[in-house]
Amino acid sequence: MTVKETVLFRGAMQIERPQMTSDVVLIVNQLDHYDLFYGAGDDTQLGKFIMEQVHPSSSQARAFLDPEKVGAAYRQKGRNIFCDGHFIQVTSPITLFPDGDPSLNQDKGDYGIRVKLASRSHMNGVWVGFPDTGEYMDATHPDELLLAMDALEVDSLAECIAVDVDCCLPQLTDIPSQYASAGELVRHAIDFGYAWAEQGQGERHWLDKLQAVMELEDCHRLDHALDLAQNLHCYHFMPRGMDFADYGKTLAKQDGIYPKDELLASCFDAEGYANQRMKNMDLTATEFGFVSWNGIEPVYEYSQPDMEETMSIQ
Repeated sequence: MTVKETVLFRGAMQIERPQMTSDVVLIVNQLDHYDLFYGAGDDTQLGKFIMEQVHPSSSQARAFLDPEKVGAAYRQKGRNIFCDGHFIQVTSPITLFPDGDPSLNQDKGDYGIRVKLASRSHMNGVWVGFPDTGEYMDATHPDELLLAMDALEVDSLAECIAVDVDCCLPQLTDIPSQYASAGELVRHAIDFGYAWAEQGQGERHWLDKLQAVMELEDCHRLDHALDLAQNLHCYHFMPRGMDFADYGKTLAKQDGIYPKDELLASCFDAEGYANQRMKNMDLTATEFGFVSWNGIEPVYEYSQPDMEETMSIQ
């Protein structure tokens, strides 16, 4: 567990008070049904959090609002508890498993990347995961990171070292050795977490395309993967298993040549068009699909690869 998951779990246990081991497993697998308000450890702090993050109030209004009363009123609205100096609340009821079998619940895999940080006083380290999906949090200082720094008793990432990384993309190996500081690694991990959460804003086959492009470019670095994730529009892609006729129809529509007349459309050789376009795009077969550079120059923000050696587009 990350530090945030641990705090959520302790709070959830106090709220739910499970009587059976299966119920504990149920809670562990559904921590996304609980929310954490960082630093809101009593009614006064909770009231300030509510007025700043949940229901932002003007400075004029705050002069007539008692934070303690606001916090108490909010706390009395639902199922919640103060835990370890923070406020934990139930955001949605946890789901019961059929026949009470917790093994039927599959790991959601919410984290795109987890970083294990250690400090001089806590050499065993703690895990911090991204993306941090808390609704009310500072995007530049996610609760996951703040809680980890609290646990490590440090004021900045300059006092930390990264000892391990667990990434959802197995192509990225030995990530800690790629960074000179924990701060730089965490900044990239935060951005990777957001990219992982957005998945190209719901774009179909986003992950397959990213991994196909990574294979094409022989990418094994986190910073390079971040840049490729931002430059997927620079590549043609066809996922494996796609129906050629459907793909050809989509391509023909994109190219503006698909007949608008219903009769002509029914006679259009969409599969043949897909095969011709694939040949023209010079697609390369990868484990995750067929991919090639489309001629648009990538823009690099995170990495500075040797274009002559590492980029196939050259």
